[in-house]
Amino acid sequence: MHHLTRLVPGARRWPALIALLALLVMAGGPALAAHPLAQAGVLRIGYLGVAGSDLAKGAQLAIDQINGAGGFQVAERGVVQLELIALAAPPTADSLAADANALIAQGVVALLGPDSSSALTAEAVQALTAAGLPVLTAATADALTRDDASDVLLRICAPERLYSQALAAVLLDDLGLTSFALVQTNIESTEALLAFEGALTERGIVPGARLQLADSAGLLGESRNLLDLNPEAVVMWGAPQDAANLLSLLRKGGWTGQFAYRHAEEAVRAGILSDTLAAGVIGAANWSYAQSSRASGIFLEDYLLAYGQVPGPLAAAGYDAIWALRAALIAGGTAPETLAAALVGAEPRSLVGGTLRPADFADGDMIRVVTVYRLSAGGAPTLLARFDDGQPVAIEEAGG
Repeated sequence: MHHLTRLVPGARRWPALIALLALLVMAGGPALAAHPLAQAGVLRIGYLGVAGSDLAKGAQLAIDQINGAGGFQVAERGVVQLELIALAAPPTADSLAADANALIAQGVVALLGPDSSSALTAEAVQALTAAGLPVLTAATADALTRDDASDVLLRICAPERLYSQALAAVLLDDLGLTSFALVQTNIESTEALLAFEGALTERGIVPGARLQLADSAGLLGESRNLLDLNPEAVVMWGAPQDAANLLSLLRKGGWTGQFAYRHAEEAVRAGILSDTLAAGVIGAANWSYAQSSRASGIFLEDYLLAYGQVPGPLAAAGYDAIWALRAALIAGGTAPETLAAALVGAEPRSLVGGTLRPADFADGDMIRVVTVYRLSAGGAPTLLARFDDGQPVAIEEAGG
């Protein structure tokens, strides 16, 4: 039996961001219609995750804003509002296909998620594509959208290789480092490590060590080897606790080099990487709350008011996904084929996380913006660089 959770929109009002996002998403189109709730139908969106996640909170914030303004007009349905239906338990590699089918049975017009690539087995991907509904996913596996000939798998974050390339560009070109050790403690990160190593190879650099561990069991012994090697930088992929443990061992051993961990900001927000230990750590994400654009600033304020906490990168992705879906529903209606086509063929739109320009990529990727940041002694990020499809752009550019 599959248990689903309905996320009911609240009655908050966000006039500033509603006006801004409506202009950004629907430039040249109709404004948000202000109709009473009783006149609106409901379109359901199935979330392949649980209520309370960053992605779900960002999506729900956008839904609350859209519904609070009275919904919007869809050709064959009239005025509609949105409802997010979540799973009762996080999806796994064994459950994702059945989870997707359970959501689809609820009459959803699109799916959101999953948050990562870990549960996306071949069976799960087949189930998602067979349904024909648009799937707006934060999974970053490079092959995910490239191998989807049906163009229903739509990535709302940059593919994983671009995070590795962005980290390499900052460490090599901006900081001038030449001595590296690469550490991986989970299988899912193999693609990311290899992409980073490829960026080193292009510059004629061979890492002094490449440690690919099945889990964290060998970290203590390997930390001694890394201390002996004394690289300028250790670049880490794996669970947040593994990163915190390795960095703690290295710092206690007297190592003063640069530590880069892909999900550093999320590890701080989760309380796993302490504020003190986080000082100087470099990370990469699709978005950071340190971004200074107008849309990001208003989103940050509204998220804080709604949830009493700072949004993570996936919150921005979920938020932008809903606004992009709203625009596609207006343009293409609710039929799966026309809705997916409207998402894939959409004109560039600058939202919170950056410029969504799926028509430029034509493979299901909706955005390829990466932000590289450094954490302060208090765990707050400072932006170092931004990239759009691998090309450096000014920090205040790249859209959001």
